[in-house]
Amino acid sequence: MTVFFKTAAMVSIMAVFAMPVANAQTVTSSVRLAGDLHPQSEDEARILLDRVKMAATEACGASKFSVVGYSRAIRRSPCWQQSVSEAVAHIANPVLSDVYSREAQ
Repeated sequence: MTVFFKTAAMVSIMAVFAMPVANAQTVTSSVRLAGDLHPQSEDEARILLDRVKMAATEACGASKFSVVGYSRAIRRSPCWQQSVSEAVAHIANPVLSDVYSREAQ
């Protein structure tokens, strides 16, 4: 019963995203990243990339308190993918860009 409920809940969440909305609006959201934005090593770049991903998750509508299935759906959304890509491009650090491009493949 529990497995069925989880599956049904995830399907209904994805269905909400798939339905077109009349009079849809474009909403712009931003999240500020504080701290060092210029990593010198791959480890530092991975830490920064994780921070960028978390910020994109929050900007696209989820938080650390969101249901796991909802957070996964957000991370597959065009909003999240574009947010991470644009943030990495805006930071313009070669180490971060390299780590991101390897991970995106």
